[in-house]
Amino acid sequence: MIRRVPLLLVLLLGLVTPLQARDTGPNPWEVLGEVLRKSKPAPADAARSGAPVSKVEASELWDAFLTNVVKRSAGESGESSRRQEFLFVLLNGRHDGLSMLASEAAVPDPLRELFLMSWERLAPVLRRLADDLDAKAAKPFRAFAEAGDALKGAQRFGDAVGFRITPETLRDLARLVLPAKAGDPLAYDLAVDPELRRVFGFGAPLPPAESSLLLSASRPSPPFDPLNWLMPTAFAAPLAAPLPFDSETAALAKRLNNWLPTQSELPAYLLEMRKLLLRTADTTLNQRESAGRALAEPFHELYRHLVLATAWQESCWRQFVRRKGKVQPIQSGVGAVGLMQVYPVVWRGFYDVSGLQTDVGYNGRAGAEILHHYLRDYAIGKSEHSTVGDTDDLARGTYAVYNGGPSHLTRFSKPKERSDLREIDDSFFQKYLAVKAGNELDVGKCFTGPESPH
Repeated sequence: MIRRVPLLLVLLLGLVTPLQARDTGPNPWEVLGEVLRKSKPAPADAARSGAPVSKVEASELWDAFLTNVVKRSAGESGESSRRQEFLFVLLNGRHDGLSMLASEAAVPDPLRELFLMSWERLAPVLRRLADDLDAKAAKPFRAFAEAGDALKGAQRFGDAVGFRITPETLRDLARLVLPAKAGDPLAYDLAVDPELRRVFGFGAPLPPAESSLLLSASRPSPPFDPLNWLMPTAFAAPLAAPLPFDSETAALAKRLNNWLPTQSELPAYLLEMRKLLLRTADTTLNQRESAGRALAEPFHELYRHLVLATAWQESCWRQFVRRKGKVQPIQSGVGAVGLMQVYPVVWRGFYDVSGLQTDVGYNGRAGAEILHHYLRDYAIGKSEHSTVGDTDDLARGTYAVYNGGPSHLTRFSKPKERSDLREIDDSFFQKYLAVKAGNELDVGKCFTGPESPH
């Protein structure tokens, strides 16, 4: 069932959209006409009220809107490739919000900026989805795309027409495609969403996390605070059952989860952590195969190297650090946490946000799963290595995406890339080459400076 939208939004459609668009394909204007007949006129100033929301609020509102719309739209497609296009839009949109929060630059209207950045990616995928569907099923998605185009077009007039993108505007837009029984399209929820994982091929949620005893007296509260982003620091198918660690690996993960090594314990700690990372990689390979997302066997060794090198680059194989006498999950300046420095803001719904902080085994599995996705579906899927004939570029491309988001796949090969990103990519690649040469225990050099265990 389609929900009503304000009169102003419908009128904008007629104002901004070319007339010929109304005559092509299943006619969304019939849908909007029905909506209009059932609607009460919106107050003339309904879209003008209120000052722009803050960066934090805007990032959450846009993330919630985009997640609900993308999940609904991708769920209508039986094609894995189309669903991956929607996932690309979602992850990039979340990275946009993360980048905005990490920047000190003022943004006069952050919700508008986030809408404009994502709409360029979302609109073409919506139209391709509508082309895949029958006429009846396609109508709400065509109507949504036309309304979004009109909303984008209205921004050209800025304050001259007084039409601002507000939370209520986004709610009404989302309700064009969401069922009537759906809740608030802008509700921001940190809980694991099994449907989100299913739609995008991640399978059932990972086994539950187990909180480290090290945090019993100093566990962060709340488990994840969006304001921490701004703080300085580092087609329906049955779900595959979550694949737990074998008993030996589970015991190893538990031991490491409760171990903050002293300098003298470091050699033993690193040997055990290497074992856990390699077993995590193998468990992930098996789990992804059971979920129908197998990685071709020739790439398995490359993948194992990726897991080791990424954990080295991101955290020096650590989940926790001691600061001012308290044990805390290691956290970056933009909120990435733990062993694999997973971004809760990017991966909410896919993973347990608290578990990413409190359980090294859970964090490792989340990061390994994300790396698998980026290697299989981006670096290999987009044939990154075929352009230069060097499979090491698969590793470089995968890490660039892991670090910066899906749009960063080829950044390492761009001579005019930002210097800070080039330094990050070069640093990772040196670690990857060391792992490939069997020198991954050189990670111990991370502990000789001010970030040593104690």
